[in-house]
Amino acid sequence: MKILRTLAAFTAAAAVAASAAPSYATAYNTYLSKVSASVEQEVRTRSYVSPMTTNRKATRYKNFIKAKTRLYQDNDYYWSTSISWQPVKDALLYYVYSNAGGKYKLVAKTSDTNYYCGDCATYFVRPVTYDYNDKRILGASSNKIEVTYPDYRWFDDDDLVEEEYKDAVNIAGAPQTTYSADTADAAADDGYYYEEAEAEYCDDDDGCISDDEYGWFEMPDNEEYSKYAVDGFKSAAQTPLSTFSADVDTASYANARRMIMNGNRVTPDAVRIEEFLNYFDYNYVQPKSGKFSVTYEYTDCPWNKEAKLLMLGVQAKDVETEPNSNLVFLVDVSGSMYSQDKLPLVVDSLKKLTAEMTKKDRISIVTYSGEERVIISGARGNMRNCIGELADTLVASGCTNGEAGINMAYDIAARNYIQGGSNRVILATDGDLNVGISDKDELSEFISKKRGSGIYLTVLGFGTGNLKDDRMEALAKDGNGNYHYIDCAEEASKVLVDERKATLITVADDVKLQVEFNPALVDSYRLIGYDGRRLANEDFTNDKKDAADLGAGQSVTVMYEIIPAKNSGSSLQYQTNNGNKTDICTLKCRYKKPGTEKSKEFSVAVKAKNYCTYTNTGIRFKFAACVAEVAMALRGDKSYGNVSIKNAKARFNRLDEDELASIGWSEDFGALLENLG
Repeated sequence: MKILRTLAAFTAAAAVAASAAPSYATAYNTYLSKVSASVEQEVRTRSYVSPMTTNRKATRYKNFIKAKTRLYQDNDYYWSTSISWQPVKDALLYYVYSNAGGKYKLVAKTSDTNYYCGDCATYFVRPVTYDYNDKRILGASSNKIEVTYPDYRWFDDDDLVEEEYKDAVNIAGAPQTTYSADTADAAADDGYYYEEAEAEYCDDDDGCISDDEYGWFEMPDNEEYSKYAVDGFKSAAQTPLSTFSADVDTASYANARRMIMNGNRVTPDAVRIEEFLNYFDYNYVQPKSGKFSVTYEYTDCPWNKEAKLLMLGVQAKDVETEPNSNLVFLVDVSGSMYSQDKLPLVVDSLKKLTAEMTKKDRISIVTYSGEERVIISGARGNMRNCIGELADTLVASGCTNGEAGINMAYDIAARNYIQGGSNRVILATDGDLNVGISDKDELSEFISKKRGSGIYLTVLGFGTGNLKDDRMEALAKDGNGNYHYIDCAEEASKVLVDERKATLITVADDVKLQVEFNPALVDSYRLIGYDGRRLANEDFTNDKKDAADLGAGQSVTVMYEIIPAKNSGSSLQYQTNNGNKTDICTLKCRYKKPGTEKSKEFSVAVKAKNYCTYTNTGIRFKFAACVAEVAMALRGDKSYGNVSIKNAKARFNRLDEDELASIGWSEDFGALLENLG
C-alpha cells in the first residue's frame, strides 16, 4: 500500500511542478506525447492482425520471416529490469530466449513488446505467427542483449522521497524543483525501495489488486446487484393479463452456488428465481411442427395449502445443422482479473469452446484494460494451437475501459461477418468497469445501439469479491444477449460445450409471453420470478419493444401460484359474457425470426380438466417446485409466505433417482441442497 500512496504522491508532485513551471509542463507534455505516439503506433501495427497466408511465395510471408526487431534494455527505478522491442508487422506473439542456464532456451511467450527479466543473462526474441492451417511460423531473431541489474540505491526515508521528486521533475530535461518530504508518505521498507510500475492504482476501497506479488492486497466484498421489487398476488378480475419477457440466463443460479459452496450467505438481490428454474434441462417435448412446443402441469402448491401451482414450459426447436460461427472473444485483462477464478478460468473456457469449432468458423480475440487490443482477427475455428498459445499469453493489469473494448469487438465481428451464420461477441469479465461508461443505465443505452448490427452478445461473468452482476445483466438484457456466470471449469463446459448451440445459435428474437387468466376459475395469481422482466401489457404487441432471445433447443420455464375462485358467483357476469368455464388461462407467445422486424404469435389454453394431485404430477413439476421454493427462500421476501429450504430438501430427497436422471444437471441441485444444510 505504501507503494501505491507514494506513486500517487509522485504523480501529484509532477502536477504541482507543471502548474508552477511552464517550461517543465511543456517538456513533460512533450514526453507524454512521445510515449502516447509510441503506444498508438504499436496498437495500429497490431490492430486487426489476421493469420498468415499459406502461400510461401507471397510478399507478406517473405517480409515477415525477414523482419528483424531491435531489442533494448529498460531499467525501472532502483529495482527491476526489462527488455523491450519494436513490434513486427503480422506478428501474433513473440518468443523470448535466454542463456540463463548456460544454453539458450525459450523462457517466455508474450503478445506484448516487453518482458520483465528475472535473470541476469543474454536475451533475444523472435516474432511468431500462424498460418490458416494452424502451422507456426518463426521470424528472424533480434539482436542479443546482455541484461544486468542496476546498482541498488539505499536511502533513509527522507532522502528517498526528496531524491525521487528530484528525478521526477527532471523528465525531458525540465528544471529541477525542490519538494518537501512532508508532502507524501515515504515508500521505504526496511531501507530499500521498489516500484510496481504495472499496478492498477486506486483507493483502498476500489477493490483493485496489483499484478505483482509485492502489491497484493485483499479485495473487499464489493459485489453489486440490481434490486427488483417482488410483485404480490394480483386479482384475475382486475388484472387478468401477466406480460413479461422470456429469460434464459443462468448466471444467478451459478453465482448463488458459488456463495453456498464457499460457505457464504447468499445475497438476496443475487437471486433471480427464473434463472434458477431455467438453469436446468427439463427435456420438454420437441416441437413436431413450428418453432415451439408448450408443456404445462397444474396441481396443488406444496408450500401453500390454499393455492395451486401452474408450470409452463416453452421449448424452442433444436437445429439439425449448425450454421457457421463468427465469434469474437472480448476478454477483460484489467488488474481486477488477476485471481485464479478469473483470467485463468477465462483462458480455460476459451480453449474449451475453440475445441468445438470447425474450419469454417471464425475466431477473433480482443482484449481491453487501459487500452483495447486485437490479439487476432478472423482465425479459422480449427486453429486450436494458435488460439491456445495466444490465450496463454494474456496477463491481467491496468484499469478497465469496457466501452472501448466493446466497440472494437463489434467492429471485428462486423469485419468477419458471416451472412446467415452465428455472429456473436463473447464478453468475459467481472463487470468492474472503471474507465469510460460504468453506470448501469448508461451501459444499457450504449449496448442497445448495437442491437441492429445482427451481432449477438454472450456475457460470461467471473470471479468473486468485486463482481458487478448488475452491469453484466444490463449488457446482456439490452444487447440481444445471454448472461452466464462461470465459477468453475465444469460450468464453462456446460455453457460453452454441452449447451453450445443454445448459448451461441439464436432461433427466435424478442420472445415475449403473456398469460391471460380466467376470473371464473382464478381469484388471484402471482408470477414467481421474472421481477426484472415485466413488460407493460401493450408492449406485448409492440414489435419495437426489445425482449430476450432464445437459442437452439433452449426452453423457458414459468411458474404461477394461483388462488382458485371460491365460487362462480362473484364472476357470474364475466362468465356470462365470456362463456368460458373450462380454461384456467391462455398462454400467448410472440417472437421474431432472427433478422426480421415483424413478430409471429401462437397461443395455448391451459385446461382445468388437466388438474391432477401433486402425487400424480411428473418429475419435471416436482423438481421445478423444489427449485422454485429454494430460490424464494434464498431471496427472502416476506410476500412468498411459508417457503422453506428444509421442506424443499425433504421433497427432493423423496424423488426417484432414475426419474431425476431425465432432468439435466439435477445432481448439481442435489449437491447444492446438501451444502445448504
